[in-house]
Parts: sequence; structure tokens; C-alpha cells
Amino acid sequence: MKNCSLIIKGKYVLTMDDKMSVFNDGVVAVDDDEIIAIGEKEILEKYKSEKIIDAGNSIIMPGLINTHTHAAMAYFRGLADDLPLPVWLEKHIWPAEAKYVNKNFVKKASALACLEMIKSGVTCFNDMYFFEQETASVASRIGMRALIGEVILDFHTPSCKTPKEALKKTEEMILKYKDSELISVAVAPHSIYTCSEENLSKSKELADKYSINLHIHISETEKENKDCLRDNEKSPVKYLDELGILNNKTIAAHSIWLDDEDIEIYKNRQVKISHCPISNMKLASGIMNFKKMRESGLVISLGTDGAASNNTLDLFSEMRACALLHKVNNLNPEIASATEIVKAATINGAKILGMDDKIGSLEIGKKADIITVNLNKPHLTPIYNPCSHLVYAVNLADVENVIVNGKLIMQNREVLGLDEDRILEEACKFKRN
Repeated sequence: MKNCSLIIKGKYVLTMDDKMSVFNDGVVAVDDDEIIAIGEKEILEKYKSEKIIDAGNSIIMPGLINTHTHAAMAYFRGLADDLPLPVWLEKHIWPAEAKYVNKNFVKKASALACLEMIKSGVTCFNDMYFFEQETASVASRIGMRALIGEVILDFHTPSCKTPKEALKKTEEMILKYKDSELISVAVAPHSIYTCSEENLSKSKELADKYSINLHIHISETEKENKDCLRDNEKSPVKYLDELGILNNKTIAAHSIWLDDEDIEIYKNRQVKISHCPISNMKLASGIMNFKKMRESGLVISLGTDGAASNNTLDLFSEMRACALLHKVNNLNPEIASATEIVKAATINGAKILGMDDKIGSLEIGKKADIITVNLNKPHLTPIYNPCSHLVYAVNLADVENVIVNGKLIMQNREVLGLDEDRILEEACKFKRN
């Protein structure tokens, strides 16, 4: 028998591989940071370990991947609700950011966000905000995987006086984290309505220089769409395409107000989509054309957006909302199947971030980013289909263990290496102030 660093056992192993393989009474063997064996009980005849997680009646699956968020906005959860995006952003969020956001704010708020995501089974997130090195530091210390992007705007921000400074800071982070196991960097121009053509083009040049992702909000609201048509006589997608911004490393958040030509451009440029259904519904921004995008072969993942507009970082809620929204919007219960939605939260998320060679599915040779979901609950009994349960019945409190890069970071709902009480206390202190 071969020694390995960790063995995980459970009722179902949901791999999310190309064949959607599921192993009953399954076992995953991990050595260091890598999956070395996966299958049924026979794995236990070949591998042994001093550390065994017997998850019992559970689903063992890849960690969830949140492909669009603003982690440190967790401190603004519930600050301004029931408002349209322009009012919410310009009258409430931007003034609050100008008043409160600094390095210490981002450090503390990112700790709260990471705690929330870990406890809801998220092992990797794609973030765009200010002082992103603080978010990266928190994620790295906890043991989470993250793609970070210092937001680029035309105007003075809490972290950068100019867009030039934001681009410089981005490049510094690219170089700092180029060999990191857990942290990657994207270039993050906010949107067409906050970035000039010059700054959009400079952002693309930097992304191209290092062959990395460019993360941007696109066509989130009808106003954005109408303003672009008025000012440029073309849609935001066509505008960005003519600037040469769009390609297979573009992560397009939201992408709601797209016409058929826009979807064709996305298809031709292989643009990746982060769909944020709850934030879009809450801000009444609109409904993304999920059906047409999927028929066009586009890769769709799921993001929560920030906790200020969602108001959680819970991808299980996002999965359920996504499935139900598109079924009722199309009056077709067969659209957005449970399997398709779980893919959006796992392997498609990895594809969006360019990490599908490492994470997003449980396969030999991939990194061990794994969660276990406890099925010993009344609302999860009985079970006929694991994917169906994950979308329509499971909630974040059912996640019991979380492993990232082969390391156990949550065990029996306790996040290791974090003082949860202190993080919550700090958040409450901020709110009182």
C-alpha cells in the first residue's frame, strides 16, 4: 500500500469531469496538494494515510468557484437596499467608499468575506476592488485560492489617485504573485462608463503583456446600454470589440443587455461570462439571455457580485436562483438543468478563470480543492440525484469540510486558523461607527 497525505470517504463522489462520473461509497486520495486516486472502496486497498476524513453520508465534490465579487464590500452589506444600480452606486456606495475604505478596512472586511465564502463551500474567488493586495494577503493566509484585480477607474479612488497608479499597482502584484500557489492577478478596468478609451486600451495592453485575464463589468444595465448607443452609436460589446478589448481571457461580469450581434461577438472572441442572477434581480438590472448564450456555446459561470448588492456570498443560493430564474423566464422547466448549474459553479468557473487544468473537477493530477456536503439532514432526505440536491435543496450550512490545495481549512464547520468571533466582532464595531 502507498502512503498519501489525506484520504476522504463519503456516500457520493461527484467528480464534475467530462463524463460527470459519480462514485457511490467513493474515496479520494490526496498527496500533498494533488489528487492521486479517485474511485470506490478499492482505493482503500491501495492507499493509506494517517489523516482520514470519513464524511459518511455526504457528497464529496470540487470546491465552488465565485467568478465575480468585491470581497471587502461585505462591510457594506445592507447599507443601501431596494434601489436601482445608478442610485445605489452613486448616491450610497461611492460616498461610503470615499469615507471608509482604506487598507485596514479592506483587510478586515476581506477576512469577513473569506470566512463567509469558506463556510459556504467556496474555495476560489475572482475579486475586483481597492487595496487588493490586502485581500490577497488575507486569502493566502487563510489558504484560499483567489484571482485579484485592483479596480481601474478614471477618477481618484481610495487606493489610487490616478488610473496610471492603479495600472502600476496591478503590474507590481502580477510580478509579486507570479509564482504563488494560491494567488493570481487579473487586470480590472471597472466598466465603459468609468474608464476612458485610453485606460481601457492600457488595461488590455497590460493584460496582453503578461497573457492574463481582464475582468470587467459589461452591459449590466439598460442605462449603460442606452448611454453607449447614444454616445458611440453602438452597444457596449461592439464598443469594446472595436477597441480590441475582447478575447478569450476577458471575464465579462453580468452581460445582461446583449443583442444577437453582441452574443455572436462573444462567441467569436470566446469571451467568458460571470452570471450574477441574484444581484441582477435585486437591483432590477435585467435578466441575462441564458438560453441563447448556452445555445451559442458560450461558457457561463456564477458570481455573487459583492455582498452589498446580493446580500451574501453564497453560491448555493446563486445556483438555485439561476436555475429557477431562467426556467420561469423561458416558461420551460428543462432550461438550466441541475447538472448544468453545478457545472457553472465548479468546472465552468475554473474555465472562466483559466484554471481548469488545475481545479474545478476531481481528477487525478488536479489540485485538491474539495468540499464535503453533509446529507444527514431532514431537508436532504431522501436523495435520488446529487446534482439536483445541490441546486434545489442544499444550503451553505450543509458544507462540513473544505480542503484547498490539499490542506484542510474547514473541519466540521470550524474554519481553522481564523478567529471567527473576532472577525464578527470587528464587523459589528464598524457598523456601530
